[in-house]
Amino acid sequence: MPEKPSKLLPALYGGIIIGVIGAIPFLNFVNCLCCAGVLFGGYMAVFFYRKDLPPALPLESSDGIQLGALAGLFGAIIGLFLTGLIYLMIGNVAGKAMIEMLMNVYDSLGILDQMPPEAIDQMEMSAEESPLNAISIIGSLIVDPLFGLLGGLIGYQIHKPKAGVPPAAPTPTAP
Repeated sequence: MPEKPSKLLPALYGGIIIGVIGAIPFLNFVNCLCCAGVLFGGYMAVFFYRKDLPPALPLESSDGIQLGALAGLFGAIIGLFLTGLIYLMIGNVAGKAMIEMLMNVYDSLGILDQMPPEAIDQMEMSAEESPLNAISIIGSLIVDPLFGLLGGLIGYQIHKPKAGVPPAAPTPTAP
């Protein structure tokens, strides 16, 4: 009976997808939709694994769980690294844009004039700070594996063997 392939490389591919989606400014807003980028990376880890899985071996739910969680962990690490790198290169672009948009909304509502100058200064200073802090690091290391796991389970549900359909017979190889 053939052995199952390694889960490491498919999980790394899924983690790269998670990290890139989570780190690129403005593209990372896709994660505001129930961590859609992280779910997608967990799903893609199962997809890549399924391509390497011999037809005689069934995909199991434990495979989806392991692949998704591992992809989420890789994604958190890669995403934190890329976020720091992007911050060093171009600064907190998304944070500055959000603060500017918030100031425009406050101004159009007439609230900006009523705000204390210290509050406005604090908002502007927060846009200059690094997006990497203890809360975001710990949050990524917890949230990404959990939502990656869910993405892996979704991938399992989509790619699992159909009930009543026997697995394909191994193809004979020429000598």
